[in-house]
Amino acid sequence: MRGLKFFIVVFFTIIFFGCAAYSGNAFADERDPLKSINKPIFAINDAIDSVLFKPLAIGYGYITPQPVQNSVANFFLNLNEIDNLINNLLQGKPNAFAVSLGRLTINTSIGIGGLFDVASTLGLTHVEEDFGQTLGFYGADAGPYIVLPLLGPTSARDLPGRVVSMMLNPLSWLDNVGFRNILIGVNVIDTRENFLGKEDVASEISKDKYTLYKDIYLDKRMFNISDGKVNSFDLTSSFSE
Repeated sequence: MRGLKFFIVVFFTIIFFGCAAYSGNAFADERDPLKSINKPIFAINDAIDSVLFKPLAIGYGYITPQPVQNSVANFFLNLNEIDNLINNLLQGKPNAFAVSLGRLTINTSIGIGGLFDVASTLGLTHVEEDFGQTLGFYGADAGPYIVLPLLGPTSARDLPGRVVSMMLNPLSWLDNVGFRNILIGVNVIDTRENFLGKEDVASEISKDKYTLYKDIYLDKRMFNISDGKVNSFDLTSSFSE
């Protein structure tokens, strides 16, 4: 419940102050009307990442054997399959629902709690789905782009989806708060380590880190919601803003 209250407070605070800032700027970015709020939050997040999360991720990658890293990533990916199958069901995608259910069943059992991605070797590929995508599937507009403290990019549509995903993740069901926080910490560091290589590529594309990351996030969400059925111009035009 504390996590849910946090999301609600942050959401309405950013919307309130962001709309006030937007009302005085006739030339605000259509996709990012809260830019005057988002950029400072992004800068703070980036500074914290530079001194904390990135060094931890580099250290994790250095001392952890690749097979162990793979198993850690597989474990958390398997937990996410619950979110996938429920949202595939809500979107009326029986085939995708069957794939998600198959992946969850196979990897949890044969894959030893999800440590090994046996399902992928059988042709059952992981495809990310969440409640934000479900809302988009039924026509909900993304709304304003939002950068959350520590949690990073989202949108008015995707923020409720984050809350739902958090509630559907088995980690939130654990009564042992200490153990739960350790697992969440490992997940964060593992995810950050996987992003290290992509970060180097991104830095070569543009020096405007804020705009680049915003465009990547929004375009990726557009791509996911349409199941890849999106005009390439829609994905590239944002970089010319």
